[in-house]
Amino acid sequence: MISNQSSTDVRTPSVTIDLASGQGAVRNAREAVHSYVDTYHSPDDGGERRTDDYADLMLIVFELVTNAHRSAEGPREMQLTMGGGQLVIEVCDGSWSSPWDARVEERASAGGFGLGTVLSLVGGWSVVCTSWGKRIQVVVPLPC
Repeated sequence: MISNQSSTDVRTPSVTIDLASGQGAVRNAREAVHSYVDTYHSPDDGGERRTDDYADLMLIVFELVTNAHRSAEGPREMQLTMGGGQLVIEVCDGSWSSPWDARVEERASAGGFGLGTVLSLVGGWSVVCTSWGKRIQVVVPLPC
């Protein structure tokens, strides 16, 4: 297990989204996160949320699901949990390879920088190997 995880105070229901391999997985994941945050988190000022409030979340989801699609047989599922002003996003795939392995390989090509970008936006993260692959978890401070 690779970890740099913040603790969360979970108070809302968790949601698990089955992600199909293919072009629709990223779109479905982003729509699910948008809907989940809209349902369970209100802006601090009580007003409407701005589109740019979601920009970091959408980038994080794009990177995690795309990486699962590229480095494994595709993403299997995504789980969302919210509490303590944070959103926990978990993406599961069928590969046991570390995201760091892929990052080093991609540095020789045009890619390999997405994980670093994601890690700069999150409050904590972990990678857990399971019997069927791995689970990547990030803890994201929610937009105000």
